[in-house]
Amino acid sequence: MVDRQQDSVNAGAGAETLWLELPPISSAEPNRLIVFLHGAGSSAERFAPIAIAWMLKFPSAIGAILHALKPASVGPGGDWFDGLGASDILAPRVIRAGQQVAQRIEALQRSTGVGADATLVVGFSQGGTLALELARSRPDLLSVAVSYGARMIPLPRQGETLNTTIHLLHGALDSVVPVVHAEQASRRLAASGARVTLDVLEDYGHSIGQDMIIVGTTRVLQTVFRHRRPRRRSADGATLH
Repeated sequence: MVDRQQDSVNAGAGAETLWLELPPISSAEPNRLIVFLHGAGSSAERFAPIAIAWMLKFPSAIGAILHALKPASVGPGGDWFDGLGASDILAPRVIRAGQQVAQRIEALQRSTGVGADATLVVGFSQGGTLALELARSRPDLLSVAVSYGARMIPLPRQGETLNTTIHLLHGALDSVVPVVHAEQASRRLAASGARVTLDVLEDYGHSIGQDMIIVGTTRVLQTVFRHRRPRRRSADGATLH
């Protein structure tokens, strides 16, 4: 893994790590960028096992686990935004955080040469909220958003049209972000025209385990291959495109 850093804007504060970069597992030319957004109070290092499990399903992809630069309200990690308050108070914070993350994704796309059509954003909890915000406000920046255990803030407005692909995954036993938030987001996203799926895993709380990773990666693979034309074989066995 490679640390990417920038000089801090605060004198004497040192450098801030923007993301951990995961090189492709295979030797093939990189064909996809997967951006990972950890949860509140966590860090890129702590999210690395989940990111690596995803990368095993996409061995030709470049991965980048972004760091939240706001000090965590609880714990040693970072937060993407201040999570205290009602939805109308949280919405401007989420939008601002989404704009900051979008700038970093644009920098990643420039440095890797991978475009928006091959960029996937995977987030958990607060990171999942930002993945949904990016799918809503910056559909030009990514092809698919995957959100684990998150609320969508703000929800799509009445009459708002979204042409994005979003996969929601949630634990039925989640007491931190109850599953009702994912169900509400799914309904509102579908009403706005988004291509959305919702998978609720019965034995999970507010966490990502192997089953969550399998379902999430399967949903994305289904999306990736949905529009590819099947290959046909002629009578002599030659492959037709």
